[in-house]
Amino acid sequence: MMPPRASPLAARKSIPYKMLTHLQVDTEAEKDYRPIDLGCLHPEISAPCDLFLQVGPRRYTLFARKGLGFSQNHRQNLMETGVQELYIQEEDAPVFYRYLKDALCQVVRNPNCPSETKAQFVHAACRDIMTKVYSDPRASFIEQALEVIRPSVDLVVRDDRATRCMVQMTAHDVNTYTHCTNVGIFSIALARIFFGRSSEHDLQNMAAGFFLHDLGKCKIPLEILNKPGPLDADEWQTVQKHPRDGFEILAETGQMTDEARIIILQHHEKDDGSGYPNQIRAKDIHPYARICRIADVYEALTSDRPYHTRHSTYETLKMMKEKILADVDQDLFGHFIKLFRV
Repeated sequence: MMPPRASPLAARKSIPYKMLTHLQVDTEAEKDYRPIDLGCLHPEISAPCDLFLQVGPRRYTLFARKGLGFSQNHRQNLMETGVQELYIQEEDAPVFYRYLKDALCQVVRNPNCPSETKAQFVHAACRDIMTKVYSDPRASFIEQALEVIRPSVDLVVRDDRATRCMVQMTAHDVNTYTHCTNVGIFSIALARIFFGRSSEHDLQNMAAGFFLHDLGKCKIPLEILNKPGPLDADEWQTVQKHPRDGFEILAETGQMTDEARIIILQHHEKDDGSGYPNQIRAKDIHPYARICRIADVYEALTSDRPYHTRHSTYETLKMMKEKILADVDQDLFGHFIKLFRV
């Protein structure tokens, strides 16, 4: 449903010859290829499968064979030529995401790895897998996504500095998958400081709901999602279906948790009963859903959207406190503000 990420097509001659492997075969894409964010390739772990460079519409050239290294210099040189992603063959996706999970675990648990590096790697990995899930929410992809999310939650629990880095680096664009990555990170970080280390609240189970809270938007036509003006009554009714649609999609995959059910179904509810989809009131809205709503509103206001330009962090927090979230637990909002203190 979601469009593929836009990235410039690099002419083959723009890539330094020394960066290409000795086997370079341009090929018409008879197979399906999947884009991989450069930030998901660990510079100290060899490529888990063949990596390809896109050189034209449905044309790819082999960039690195399975087992070859992908250094920080390779990444930098590619980015300098306008390349933001490499490609893998679709059939190699399970292998790649096993590698990504293992690399994430290694990075998160490495005491010598800088917090900034951990934050960049985790954010890139989450954004990459969310791209796939929100464009094609099949059970196998959602299972892969949850495997990638688990080490990300571990990072929030283990490293406050890395968490602050992730909060600061959240990207500003209109893509649903980037929005959901950012909301997931904000929400986990807020839940972590609000609930502390209480064993009554499982961050891993909450994470499924936080990252997949807008899963039902994959059923909303793009012309409605990206409409620059106000929605008409029928369009708004379509948008209001996405919590129930997301709940049904996740339930069908067998990956539903009690926490995810609450978050997905309640994150647009309001204390006065004017929210959706069930118009429930204050006492019935769960704190997990309130956490997600705060993160959701903040991320929307600080991102460029078809219907508004983004606001600064200060402007957004001021608007949220004074105008938008008057019905939200102020203690919870006070904890959210702590995420932005340097």
